[in-house]
Amino acid sequence: MSDSSATVATIIPTRNRVDVLSDVIRAVQAQTIPSEIFVMDDASTDETATRIPKEFPQVRYFREEKNKGPTFQRNKAAAMTKARFLVTVDDDCLLASPKIFEQTLAAFDHPRVGAVTMPFINVRKGDSTVWHRAENPNSEPMAMYDYYGGMVTFRRDVFMGVGGYRSFLFMHVEEGDLATRIYNAGYVIRLGWSDPLHHLESPVRNTARLDVLGTRNHILYSYYNVPWPYYPFHLTGTVLLSLRAKEKQQGYFPRALRGVGRGMTGIFQELGQRRPVSRNAYLLVRRLRAAGQLPLSRIGDLLPAARDFSE
Repeated sequence: MSDSSATVATIIPTRNRVDVLSDVIRAVQAQTIPSEIFVMDDASTDETATRIPKEFPQVRYFREEKNKGPTFQRNKAAAMTKARFLVTVDDDCLLASPKIFEQTLAAFDHPRVGAVTMPFINVRKGDSTVWHRAENPNSEPMAMYDYYGGMVTFRRDVFMGVGGYRSFLFMHVEEGDLATRIYNAGYVIRLGWSDPLHHLESPVRNTARLDVLGTRNHILYSYYNVPWPYYPFHLTGTVLLSLRAKEKQQGYFPRALRGVGRGMTGIFQELGQRRPVSRNAYLLVRRLRAAGQLPLSRIGDLLPAARDFSE
């Protein structure tokens, strides 16, 4: 049973990172605002299944025997909680300050805010840049588009109301797809101003897999979301840009070509799932992508009326 009294549910998809995961859980438990914690084990082959339930018996641990991806795991946990807010944190993101939840929830002070980014530092890259942080917390909400799924907090009613992540995407581009639907529903993704998370990005990344998935999912994004008359032009541009090697690493082109094939196949697999957003919402997300961030007062001409997702 879900803890219906919880204000916050923390969702941590994980796969084969048990040592860092333990530190992430402890950092969540140290927050000034307590939360219901979901650890969603995506078919780990390390000691996650034996260590986590034993070390953290109060945590809600769920395991899949088959790798289904972070989109599936986040949706599964979101459906099991009644908490008002969903904090989605990756298993390599440490909350370095106990006030991060408190600071993040304070940014939901405007009815149009559907999600708030949690700023972060890529500590393993030796870069002290704080990403996705509002310059002035006292200014009006700053809306943005390119958030990271492992460093964000949602209003649960908005997340569930727009359908959550599309599990078919598995991973990669899922954030942009969800962001587009959030804006189409009349809500914004706001730049937060909390103390930054420490992102311990793994030095080992399957870039070949991401190249294929990225191309495939950008094509599916076009199919799902882009309205007429923009759809054929957006889709054609997506394919051409994906195939352009540019400064990509050696071997990129055949992977991108494979991704195009899988994207086209995916369209047929997802027939009936096309739900194009309004023209205004489409133009708005394009404006946000180009600008990076914009104050709420600057996007009101394109932001649709907010849908009521109250239960």
